Amino acid sequence: MSVDLDQSGFTYQKQNVYLGPTLGWQPLRNKPERYITGGGSYTITPDDGVLLVNTPAAVTVNLPDVRQWMNESFGQPVTAFERTIWVKDIGGYARSFHITVNAFAGQTIDTASSAVINTFFGVLRLYPLAERVVRGVSKH
Repeated sequence: MSVDLDQSGFTYQKQNVYLGPTLGWQPLRNKPERYITGGGSYTITPDDGVLLVNTPAAVTVNLPDVRQWMNESFGQPVTAFERTIWVKDIGGYARSFHITVNAFAGQTIDTASSAVINTFFGVLRLYPLAERVVRGVSKH
């Protein structure tokens, strides 16, 4: 569970990042954590960076629209700095109770519509590519 170590009112790590002369210095979260302690479906929000699953029940994670999520302004107070998504089985239940991660409609996870974590303490790291990749060919 997240703990407010410095008693600042925030339970996450943040850093000040310079976003240019218009936005200036903004405090952005490094890796906001979300704990999932019950089975069922969960839809990721821009506020999520790391999903820590700890439940002896099947969990389904639905990804957001990657194009919209990646094009959000970095000045949004709820958007994580790194913009990656990690899903981790911290309870060690995934071999018996799979964690399924579904791509947003019309989008894929490495050409598949979903990915499954089915090993004890497994992790899935997702690096959204948005518009940079078209049919496996990088645009530079």
